[in-house]
Amino acid sequence: MKVIVFDLLGKMAHFRKFYTNSSSLSYHFPPRTTIAGLIAGLLGYERDTYYEIFSTDKAKITIGVKSPLRKILQMVNYVWAENVKQLNQSRGQHTQVPLEIIFPQDMKEDICYRIFFHHKDENIMEDLKNRLVNFEFCFPPYLGITEFVGKVDFIGEGIAEVSRADKVLIDSVVSVDYIKKNSLILEPQMGAQYVKEKMPLSFNKDRLLKDPPKEFIGEIKTGKISLKGNVEYYEVKVKDLIQNVIFMED
Repeated sequence: MKVIVFDLLGKMAHFRKFYTNSSSLSYHFPPRTTIAGLIAGLLGYERDTYYEIFSTDKAKITIGVKSPLRKILQMVNYVWAENVKQLNQSRGQHTQVPLEIIFPQDMKEDICYRIFFHHKDENIMEDLKNRLVNFEFCFPPYLGITEFVGKVDFIGEGIAEVSRADKVLIDSVVSVDYIKKNSLILEPQMGAQYVKEKMPLSFNKDRLLKDPPKEFIGEIKTGKISLKGNVEYYEVKVKDLIQNVIFMED
C-alpha cells in the first residue's frame, strides 16, 4: 500500500495527556488523534469535522521518534478570566499552571517526529502529498499547542509491504498489545530509554472516544525498538530509505 512519510520538527512540544487535571502533563510523542488533527489542519478541514474521515478503519498512522528527547516542568502564567470580557486582563489577575514541555536533548537541534500515513481515499493521499511538496498548508503545523509552532519536511511517498522476521529493529512506536504477542529486547548497552504512554486512538463525530485508549511503547533516545519472535511488520520503502514500522491501529 502507498504511504506518505514526512517529518514534524520544532524546538518545543506539548501533547497534553487526556487524563491529567490541574497539571498539564505531556506525552513524549503525539497520540494518533493529534497526528490526525495535524494532517486535517494541513488539508484545511475545519475543527471537529474530520474524526470519521481519519477513523481507524480508513486511515493507518504511526510515528517514529527521530531525535533524543527530554522533559522539563515549567510554571506558566495564565490569565484568570471567568468570562470573555475579562480576557483583556482588566482584573489584573493570573494563575500559575505547571506545564510539562518536551525538548530535544541537544538544544541546538530540533525535535523530530517521523510520521507514516496511509488512507484508503486516493484523493486525500494526493492532496496531502501535493501540499507537502509545495508547502501549501491551510493551517500551520504545530507541536501540540499553538505556542509551539513547527514545520514539516516531506520525505516522500513510498510503498509499505508486510514482512516477517525472527528479530527486527522497529523504527516506530509499538503498542503494548502487539509486544505481548512477541518479545521486547531490552538493550541498555545501546543507551535505550523506553517509555509507556496510554493514548486515545480516535474520536467519533461528537468528539468522544470511539476506540478504547491504547498503551504504546516508544524509545526516546535512539528511536528504535528491538523485537523478536516471528514479528509481523511493515517494511516502508521511500526512495533509498527503508524503515520498519508497526501502525498504531495494529
